[in-house]
Amino acid sequence: MARRSSPGVPAAVVLVLGLAAGLAGALPAAAQLHASQLPPLTFEGPYPRASEPLIGRVGFPDHLHEYHWGGWTPETGPDGQPVGPGSLCQARQPLPREGLVIEPDTKRCGPWVLHHHPGYADCDMLPCVELLEWARARMWNLVGFAARDTLHIENPNSSAHYLELTGQGVWRLYQLDGNRAVIEPFAVLLARNLDGHGAFMLAIDWILRQNLPQPLPLWLHQGLVEYLGEDGIHLADYMAEFRAKGPVLMGPAEIDAILAAPLDPDQGRDRERFRKACYNAFLMTWQLVEYEGGMHALRDFLGQAAAGIPLDQAARSVYGQDLAGLAAFLDPLVGGEPAGGLVFNANPHRQP
Repeated sequence: MARRSSPGVPAAVVLVLGLAAGLAGALPAAAQLHASQLPPLTFEGPYPRASEPLIGRVGFPDHLHEYHWGGWTPETGPDGQPVGPGSLCQARQPLPREGLVIEPDTKRCGPWVLHHHPGYADCDMLPCVELLEWARARMWNLVGFAARDTLHIENPNSSAHYLELTGQGVWRLYQLDGNRAVIEPFAVLLARNLDGHGAFMLAIDWILRQNLPQPLPLWLHQGLVEYLGEDGIHLADYMAEFRAKGPVLMGPAEIDAILAAPLDPDQGRDRERFRKACYNAFLMTWQLVEYEGGMHALRDFLGQAAAGIPLDQAARSVYGQDLAGLAAFLDPLVGGEPAGGLVFNANPHRQP
């Protein structure tokens, strides 16, 4: 993947990022074994969090499985309250929390209202709410965006029920329409080791839409959902199936066209096209954040967009070019993939 510097990123920032890349490539051998041992996503960095050779050996960073491995303690949220796994349920018992409402078929906390079959125990469903709340805290810490409304989320009874409600296959982890969503059954997400990613991506998608009065280009919006939801390592794994058929890379226009298109009635084709579009959107956003100013630059750009400054103007002020120029600069067909698209079976859910 060719690494270039945007004209909008100051030379000092490029130098710091270059030093960080050298440090990431020089991590001790023990830290090169698992995606969870790469630096987590924080506002301060360092960026990039992994060199290309390291990505080829380990994959992209993924820290949304560690809470299943034991010894996990909840983080502290912006309000000083525990947030994330273990913050609302411990030892299969709900914990008291101001604003938490537990009903047989509904769980309410903060901006989230999770509707589900009453046959589920409270601590079958509260872990989903814990993840949504964790993602909400992360969005505030990273980009300064808060939830501004209430999201009603339907948890179907099965994958067949999910298909019935949404028309979507399970490669699309949720369906979002305004302030209502249908998420892939949480029990299925757990079984697929995608519970953290599914909940995070839904929360990130909704909060971005809540805060931005002007829609981002689809490659950037979906790219942020995938990047902030740490889904890149899974997307890279999915590409192994498709590489035998031909190239997996595509340009920004094709990404946008696929993401804007209705569901393809051919489920196999829909799965392939959607996953490829998401992977390429992720690659563009990985390059944007990791090599073009980190979260500082991204937060500046998104903050300007949230304030109503035209997107092209905001992009020029932060990255030195308008959105069309930025898309061309980040085009995966030009820059390629880290480590040349090395195929590996990462298994990031397995404890190192």
